Amino acid sequence: MAGRYGNRLWLAAGFLVVVLLVAGTYFGVVSTMSTDTDALHDQTGTAQLQMVGLRKQIAKLEADRKNEKQLTAARDAYRDALPTDSGVPAFLRQLQASGSDVGVDVSGLTVGTPSKDEAVPGVWSIEIQLTADGEPGELDDFLGQLQGSAQKRAVLIESAALANSESENSKDLRLNLTVKAFVAPPVGAGAPTVTTN
Repeated sequence: MAGRYGNRLWLAAGFLVVVLLVAGTYFGVVSTMSTDTDALHDQTGTAQLQMVGLRKQIAKLEADRKNEKQLTAARDAYRDALPTDSGVPAFLRQLQASGSDVGVDVSGLTVGTPSKDEAVPGVWSIEIQLTADGEPGELDDFLGQLQGSAQKRAVLIESAALANSESENSKDLRLNLTVKAFVAPPVGAGAPTVTTN
C-alpha cells in the first residue's frame, strides 16, 4: 500500500511540476511574446497609416511637378507683386499710364513714408494719395485696373472719395484715392527707401 501511496505522491508531484512548468512558461515566455506581438502589431498599424499619408504626399508632389512651370510662374508673379525696393517711380508711371489708357487724368500724387505692415511680418506699406479725374465709366475702368488682375503690384485701396470735378467736361468726376503699395525688402534691410524720380 505504501508503494501505491508513494506512486501517487510521485504522480501528483510530477503533475504539479508539469503545471508549474506550463504556467511558468506561459507567463514567462508566451505572455511576454504576446505583449511583444501586440506592440509589433500596433507599430505595424502606425507604419501603415504613415505609409498612406506619405503616398498621398508623393502623389501631390508628382502632380505639382507636372505643374512646375505654372507654379513657377505664379511664384514669380507673387514675387513681382512684392518688390524688394519701393519701386515707387515705376508704380507712379504705371498709375498715370493706366489712367491715360482709360481716359482718366491722374494727378496730385503724394507718397508717404513706409510703415511696417502689422498683419504680415517683413512687409512694408507705402501710402500713396492721388486724384483721378474722368467720367464715371472711365473711373470705374481705372479702379478695375488698379485692383484687378492686370495690376502686377500688391496694392490695396484704403479710401476713395468722389466729388465734382473742376474740369471743363460737366460729366467728369474727381476721385480722391488713398492707396497702399506693399514692399518686401530683404530680411534685416529695414525700411525701403522711397524715391519719386
